Amino acid sequence: MSGTFAAARRFLSMPDTEASRARAERLFKAREELKADAPKATADYYAAVQRVRERTRELRRMRLAREAAQKT
Repeated sequence: MSGTFAAARRFLSMPDTEASRARAERLFKAREELKADAPKATADYYAAVQRVRERTRELRRMRLAREAAQKT
């Protein structure tokens, strides 16, 4: 078959079911790993935020002490 219908037939053919299944399984496994890692990632994120807040608090305290020492 040649011409317009040959190109259309190429797009209308059934996909390779074995390749599709393997791809679907890879995607499923990847998503499951992300779901399993999500609680740890969330905990790590909040711990990092807390460390930044503590460091900011410490730097502010040091800056205020330095400014107070300069005024006297």
